[in-house]
Amino acid sequence: MDFAYTAIDPRGARVREQIAAESEDQAVRRLQSQGLTVLEIGPARAAGVRGGRRTGSFPAGGRRVKLDQIAPLTRELAVMIETGVPVSEAFGALAQHAVSPAIRQALARVNEELEEGRSISQALAAHPRIFPKLYVDMVRTAETGGRLDEALNQAADYLEAALEMRRKVAAAMTYPLVLLAVAAGVLVFMLTYLLPQFSALFARTGAPLPPSTRLVLAASALVRSHWWLLPVVAAGGFRGLAALRRWPPGAVLLARIALSLPVIGDLARKVAMARSMRALGTLNATGVSLLLALETAAQTSQNPVFERAMMRMRDQVEEGTSLSEAAAAVGVFPATVCQMLVVGEKSGRLSPVLLRMAAFFEKDVDARLKMLTSVIEPVMIVLLGIIIGFVAVSIISPIYSLVGNVK
Repeated sequence: MDFAYTAIDPRGARVREQIAAESEDQAVRRLQSQGLTVLEIGPARAAGVRGGRRTGSFPAGGRRVKLDQIAPLTRELAVMIETGVPVSEAFGALAQHAVSPAIRQALARVNEELEEGRSISQALAAHPRIFPKLYVDMVRTAETGGRLDEALNQAADYLEAALEMRRKVAAAMTYPLVLLAVAAGVLVFMLTYLLPQFSALFARTGAPLPPSTRLVLAASALVRSHWWLLPVVAAGGFRGLAALRRWPPGAVLLARIALSLPVIGDLARKVAMARSMRALGTLNATGVSLLLALETAAQTSQNPVFERAMMRMRDQVEEGTSLSEAAAAVGVFPATVCQMLVVGEKSGRLSPVLLRMAAFFEKDVDARLKMLTSVIEPVMIVLLGIIIGFVAVSIISPIYSLVGNVK
């Protein structure tokens, strides 16, 4: 039986031919043994039936999809292609079972574009909020080399590692933020409800009050008379900070301030290095050119200081400088990283070295997050106790004075 197929050869060229085989699975296996990546296959008499078919138009924009939805999807896609499922059928199957409407629409549109003759990377690049640039670059390189399943597995490894780090950072920040919210709630309750009752009592007695008591009563009166300022100041602060982050010089300024902080700065630096090293190592392992890998990895660092530094590295590498020399020249990477890059370049194992460094930084970040969480917890509790204790003493001390005067 003859099967018509569309595939990509090892040189990246699109091939439309026919092959004789007893079954479709046997035809796919034969094509893969020849180094071809099968995009679509079917009985020869059905060839061209689906060409040009469009069932709808889906926007490329919209809300960005969460990383924990893209990582398992990528792993499933890699497994399906590795087991011989044609690319077009794989995207169609994933679109039917996708839970997120945005992902379902994007996958269906990708499937349509593949049937219309576009390459996989072109179809994915039309949906940047679903498939990030790193993802598309890896697929584009795999189309040239004909190893799409390996590229997708490596992309899934990268996404899962990035997701794990993001979860650890979020988990480490959750408990301190909860404690801070509880402290703010207790303080507002005391200033708006509890202290006004004592204020009326002290006013009736007319006794002189200590400075600490006058301070908390004045704060209570200020909050009660100008309570509307609290949400206004909070909303204005958040919006101002968001606007500053969107402004490139402002984002760089905030990043520099964060990197200069005693404990937070070192943690932020290692998070940025772990992200950029893993992205650079993953891209390099799939055969992406070093210049394009540096450009893409710069965006994945999510730190404006490191992003600018890596773009300067790219420019220097383009001029003929080695990667290790460029990393040393930008001044944001420690000497150990630069030395490891020298070893990777000399040994010809740059990608494993980059991934090893990324794993090291990820473990270090994990350990520091656990240490920071264990330190922040008692510190926040102590600060909360000091604030509540100060207010309590400020109220109780004049009451004791009044009782003493009565006696």
